[in-house]
Amino acid sequence: MTQRRGYSDWVKLIEEFEESGSSLDDFTAKLGVKPSTLELWFYKLRKQASRPSHFLPVDVVASAAPKARDGAAEMMELALASGALLRYSVGTDVQYLAQVIGALG
Repeated sequence: MTQRRGYSDWVKLIEEFEESGSSLDDFTAKLGVKPSTLELWFYKLRKQASRPSHFLPVDVVASAAPKARDGAAEMMELALASGALLRYSVGTDVQYLAQVIGALG
């Protein structure tokens, strides 16, 4: 039975391959996987690493408002074309929301 590997396993195997100096065929033969499988993961991980990340600073503060503490504050939802759904309290700073929406695309 073939061993199923997870994401973190493939990250480690790619690192091991790069450090080993072995040929692709030799390295994959020892693992018992097809060379094309290792190539696919190599491609996936490189593609993922090349994507820019967009993070915005977030300040988390405690609210003294009873509605906010109880989770009963009025909420708004915004569905983006990408499929992301944002939920935020009524009264959230509009400029902050614009930055979040811009970062999410």
